Formats: sequence, C-alpha cells, structure tokens
Amino acid sequence: MDKRDNFFDSKMIVNLMLALTLMLSAVYYLNYSEEIQDEVTTVIVNSLNDVNNSLAEQESARK
Repeated sequence: MDKRDNFFDSKMIVNLMLALTLMLSAVYYLNYSEEIQDEVTTVIVNSLNDVNNSLAEQESARK
C-alpha cells in the first residue's frame, strides 16, 4: 500500500465523519442557541414545578 491508501483507511474516514458531525452540531447550536436555551429552561422549570406539586400533594395527604 502506498501513502494514499494508508491515509484513507476506515479509521481516518470515521474520524473525519465524527469531526464533521461535531462541527455541524456546533454551527447548529450557535444558530439556535437562544431557542435551545429557552426550551431547556422551560423543561427544567416545568420539572421543578411538577416536583413541587408532588411534594405538596404528599404533604397534604399526610395531614
């Protein structure tokens, strides 16, 4: 095998595909970071509200 065959082996192709995927993910995140942040915040706040309501229901059931 010459150097060209060694350069494009399967491991190199997988590494290039992984690097491309990471770069595209970074671009996507940068383009939509505000919307992503809003969605994550909404999910976290809703989860905390659910936990708070569950704890309040358990406390009222004990009394």
